[in-house]
Amino acid sequence: MNKKYCFLNGKVMPLEEAKVGIEDIGLLRAYGIYDGLATFNGKPFRFTDHWNRFIDGAHALNLNIPITEDSCEKKITEIVEKSGLNPPAGGRATIRMILTGGQTIEGINYNFENSTFYITAEKFESLPEKYFKKGAKLVTYNHLREMPKHKTINYIQAVNLQNWRKEEKAVEILYVNDGEVLECTTSNIFLVKNKTLITPAENILGGITKKVVLELAGKAGYEIEERIVYQDELKTADEIFITSSFKDVVPMVKIDDFEIADGKVGEITKDLMVKFAELISLQPLS
Repeated sequence: MNKKYCFLNGKVMPLEEAKVGIEDIGLLRAYGIYDGLATFNGKPFRFTDHWNRFIDGAHALNLNIPITEDSCEKKITEIVEKSGLNPPAGGRATIRMILTGGQTIEGINYNFENSTFYITAEKFESLPEKYFKKGAKLVTYNHLREMPKHKTINYIQAVNLQNWRKEEKAVEILYVNDGEVLECTTSNIFLVKNKTLITPAENILGGITKKVVLELAGKAGYEIEERIVYQDELKTADEIFITSSFKDVVPMVKIDDFEIADGKVGEITKDLMVKFAELISLQPLS
């Protein structure tokens, strides 16, 4: 079994040796940003898109990113290789990047120049195949994330709801607020109505997999609406699916206690699942 490696504050090291101080403002005040992405055959997928989102989050929180885009991409490739996550035949890994303000000053401040930055890599674990073939379930919860346009490390509500999600046999929790559909805890949502793809545009995180699916849908000639989506529209949708860097494209056939359309995976969802799978299968070997 290969030893796991990470990148922490300028150094590649075994994960078991990596330590962050107990006075780090990320731990004490949950002050930081996060991004998650996939590597295929050792190469980060759509890295520039992820990096630009990471930069936006860092600017919003006034955090210093102590590494360049090119160096960060190379470090990801290095720790994936050292961790044995890129075998000769190729493979997929899950990457997480975390940036905090570093050690606290007086319990509430931080030094801009002394940020904490680390990258971890682990083996990708797919959702059960049954979800892709038969569809899955969402449960709704009324919540609007703080700073929804940015991927901060504040996942308090999402973590707190996980036991409930499992009890409900749901794959994800869908946040709604004031009658509007927003996003899932770690995914974006799409509705299909009259062969048109509809997805929320406000008070959400701009997902990279969502962006890719929109590109694929556009090339395929589907009509697309990015707009406010109302909760009532969920019950009249022809199809619903979610997108995520760690889940890809996943069809939904049930939300709370109601069935979506005929309870079967829709044809447009199937088409986009195939197109996305074909795209990621074409990622070059390193």
